[in-house]
Amino acid sequence: MPPRDLIVRNPVLEKAILDYLLKAISNSESWWRDPVYGSFRGRSDVLSDYRKRMEGRRSVAQLDQDRKDSPFPRSSNIGVGIEMVFAEFLNPVLLANTHDLDPPLQAVDETTEKEEETLTVFHSQYQKSEDLGKRELLEQSIRETLTVGGVFHKWNWSSIWKQIEVPVYLFVHPMTNQPVMVPNQETGAVEPIFADPNMPEELWPVGPDGVKLKIAKTPSITTEKIREGPQLSLRPYESILFPPGSQATDPNDWDYIVDKFTVTPYWFLGKEGDPFEGKLQNIDKLWRILKIDPNMLHLKPDQRLFEPINLCEVHFKFPATQTGKPVELIAIIDPEHNLLLGWRVSPFHRRPYFHRLVWSRDKKEQSPHGKGIPETIWGLRNALDANLNQDLDAGNLYNHPPLLLSSLAMLEDEDYEMVGPGTQWVMQDINGAKFLPPPISKRDPLAMENWLFSMAQRVWSVTDLNLNAPTSSLSPNVSTATGVVSVLNQGNIKFGHLTKRLSVVDTKEYQFCHEMFRTMLANPRMISVKGKPIVIGPEDREQFFRRTVRIVAVGNGVTTNPTLRQQIFSNLYQIFVSTQNPFVIGDLEVYKELTDRLQNAFGANLSLKDPQILQDLTLIQRVLQTQNGRARIAQAVQESVAELQAAQQLQQQGQGVTNGSSAIVQ
Repeated sequence: MPPRDLIVRNPVLEKAILDYLLKAISNSESWWRDPVYGSFRGRSDVLSDYRKRMEGRRSVAQLDQDRKDSPFPRSSNIGVGIEMVFAEFLNPVLLANTHDLDPPLQAVDETTEKEEETLTVFHSQYQKSEDLGKRELLEQSIRETLTVGGVFHKWNWSSIWKQIEVPVYLFVHPMTNQPVMVPNQETGAVEPIFADPNMPEELWPVGPDGVKLKIAKTPSITTEKIREGPQLSLRPYESILFPPGSQATDPNDWDYIVDKFTVTPYWFLGKEGDPFEGKLQNIDKLWRILKIDPNMLHLKPDQRLFEPINLCEVHFKFPATQTGKPVELIAIIDPEHNLLLGWRVSPFHRRPYFHRLVWSRDKKEQSPHGKGIPETIWGLRNALDANLNQDLDAGNLYNHPPLLLSSLAMLEDEDYEMVGPGTQWVMQDINGAKFLPPPISKRDPLAMENWLFSMAQRVWSVTDLNLNAPTSSLSPNVSTATGVVSVLNQGNIKFGHLTKRLSVVDTKEYQFCHEMFRTMLANPRMISVKGKPIVIGPEDREQFFRRTVRIVAVGNGVTTNPTLRQQIFSNLYQIFVSTQNPFVIGDLEVYKELTDRLQNAFGANLSLKDPQILQDLTLIQRVLQTQNGRARIAQAVQESVAELQAAQQLQQQGQGVTNGSSAIVQ
């Protein structure tokens, strides 16, 4: 009986998918162009403003519209670029609390709730060493998160190949040094004559013209697979389209997600084929639209081959089955030419996009995007600008005070109606002429900057405390040891909040990579656990990367600071020893783990014995203290040495026989 949810391609289905995708892309792009409330700029322009603010460029929409050109041009656009200061400080801190941990993740079997050490080592090694360039991408990812509020991580299954040059020996003509081409009787194609470099010269063949050929070496290229697995790429906010009005932050919950990217015509070479196998169709139509002959690219390169082509990769749900059941599809579309290049059923168990953000945006704004440092400090900065602009206006006014004239004591004159500093103002005052009274007080610009820094610190947890200073003041230094501990303690706890937000997304990504290995691994892999190599073949992937394993990110912001980590483990060690806690002191394995972490916190690297060996040595030491124990142990040692020597002799004799037999076979 055929399956009910059968997918059959037909022109009607192709047309329906194309129309749906074109409308979805058009609606999403119009959302990006809509002006933000309170501004005349679109949403994409606002993100550009945030990037300028992060770079210290403060000439953005709101300030440009109400800028002050006195006492100097664009005087309202002054300030300290604290956004970049905080971002560059938080970047290494968040990395140290997530990816740089050893290990950064933990594999736990859901049935036993115990750690799977082999899987933990495998995924940790892959994320840190085999996923090339991931740490650099994470630095860029955190900068994007702190700048515009978030970034999308995209995981694709890919293979990494290495190009290798190998020599090939051919028969060439002695006069031209060109390979001699002859037809292949089996295939009918014209091929060169391959040669053995050790062939005697008298056996070299003769060419069609009767001249004896010679052997020449020519370079050839082969490829070797280095590794395969999920590979990370970053997609900024501007390249992602989603349904307008969507509020969910996880792309897997949207009706569709569109990834915009740009390629050149060279990208399409070799991609023709069945879309259900990951290839593209309708490429011949695109060649006709571009007026390019792909068969002549190697003979006649054209400037059109370098012109950009805007494509969209769409992950969406669509009723593509015969029963009308919606299924997850992946499509490549050229919206400029209204061309559907290919679609297939998604091979992933969820969409390979993950939204990395720290602060979520208000749901009233109808956007799943996050908020970065520039946006969170926007209101604080505007408040500071308002105070500063008032001082600038007051300075202009009082540096050139106007002359106040009474309208009751003088004749009417239109010249008296001029308004501004240094002019004459007509007042309904019987007292005659006078000047504007001096200002009562002035604000301290350094105090205002101090206020901005302190407020931003509290928002983004960049804590700098001083026990002897007011809480609203920046600390130039920390003068006491207690103050240092307080700074480290409170700072790391707040960093833990930011880290936990990122660790939630990291956990989803690690679990997704685990599932990709389970369903897509096609070649054997080898890992080393405690010095023992373990080979994982395609036939073992279902068992090794089983469904019951849960991969969890170990990100935290408390125990990654060296000073704080030393203090925590020292206090914990003293408490367990002083109370003789049976769950720790009575269990040698737990006690050894605590000792390992304590010495690592202090930077020591001592080689500690295995708990079982330590227990055996303790037992032997007690036996040696008895009356007959020493003699019995000495006798047992002699017998063990004799057995060991006999076993070594037998092994050497057997190895000699094996070596001799293998030599005969060879």
